[in-house]
Amino acid sequence: MDSLFGSTMNLLPDPVRLSSRRFWQSQDGTVIVLLSLLLPILGMGSVGVVEVAEVMLARTKLQHNVDAAAIQGAGEFGVDQSAATVERTRLYADAMAEPLRLRWTIASTASIDPATRAVTVQQKANRASFFGSLLPPGGWNLQVTATAIRTARKPLCVLGAQAGSQASIDLQGSSSITASDCLVQSNANMTAGRGTSLSAGEARAAGSASGPIRPDPVTDAPAVQDPFAAMRISVPLLCDSLSLSLGSGTFYLNPGVHCGAIALLGNTNLVLAPGEHYFVGPSFSLGGNSTISGSDVVVILKDVLTAQVTGSSVLELEGRKSGPYAGFVLITDRSYSGDVEISAKSARKLVGTVYLPNADLTVKGNNKVADQSPWTVVVARTIRTEGSANLTINSNYAGSSVPVPASVGPPRDQPVRLSQ
Repeated sequence: MDSLFGSTMNLLPDPVRLSSRRFWQSQDGTVIVLLSLLLPILGMGSVGVVEVAEVMLARTKLQHNVDAAAIQGAGEFGVDQSAATVERTRLYADAMAEPLRLRWTIASTASIDPATRAVTVQQKANRASFFGSLLPPGGWNLQVTATAIRTARKPLCVLGAQAGSQASIDLQGSSSITASDCLVQSNANMTAGRGTSLSAGEARAAGSASGPIRPDPVTDAPAVQDPFAAMRISVPLLCDSLSLSLGSGTFYLNPGVHCGAIALLGNTNLVLAPGEHYFVGPSFSLGGNSTISGSDVVVILKDVLTAQVTGSSVLELEGRKSGPYAGFVLITDRSYSGDVEISAKSARKLVGTVYLPNADLTVKGNNKVADQSPWTVVVARTIRTEGSANLTINSNYAGSSVPVPASVGPPRDQPVRLSQ
């Protein structure tokens, strides 16, 4: 090409040849000047593309943070409407943003609208840009927001109502509490020993919580008031039967007031007729191979020093379907402050609410309790499991004709949804 260009130039007259040479020399200089100007711009453009990509990625991560925190907060708000939920939600979002803080300054806020049950989480982020934050002016500024709504809560199914520094829900040995679709609440501490297991839809403690509890429990939560504190527990004064001590055989017992020591031993099969059964006396004992069963019944204990269901005995009770105690299966009078012990090998059917307002429930031995019940609710001063006992709290409220008392049943938990 150069030889062709040179040969062609030689054919031209001298003035033309001189002008052409000057033209090409000036063009070369212009190209060099243009390239020197464009290369930095092209370099800056490449860096700018990378910069914008990083900013967009950071925005995506921030949006994920606030989405997750809003859903978490809305779930919390279904149970705890206090200011603590707002702060926990904010801290949750803050913790998720930690990896971005190497380059970004990030601030998280959270708020709740009680009227709409909406939880809103916002994150603002800033970092410097090129040329002293001139492009864009003030550096990069991002703001993301998410709002989640939850219209229902996990139903309360286990409540250790005693407040204070002790544990109102306590698992020892290799025992377990399984309440997979509902709320387990301790108004004090919640402790699960090393070999135990507490599995719940939600787990909350007004004090501390320790041990193998799933999901991770919420601590320092507000106490839950006794949902049945206003319910009147009234025991008639006149006795309908006295001191039942039954050996073997099948016996039918009409509803009423049964006074004196109650002992079912041997191979006794006691069938309770539908209604309210008040057991008033120094003791209530079910042992041996005895069985106590009944449908549409409630057992109410008063003035009992000991209440025990032990040995190979069988407990099969379905709660009241109507009347003032509809939805309840076992109640202790408010004056009773002792212990109700269930260590029978077969106490697998307790359909309804077990309400021990000032008494303790102890489940121990090698047994399963209430696992064959469509639903069960336990509200007691304290709840304790020992040995290898398994207390199972099912929440199939539609699976039984026993109605669920207000404050402890449906509405069932509904999925939390993002509204924006």
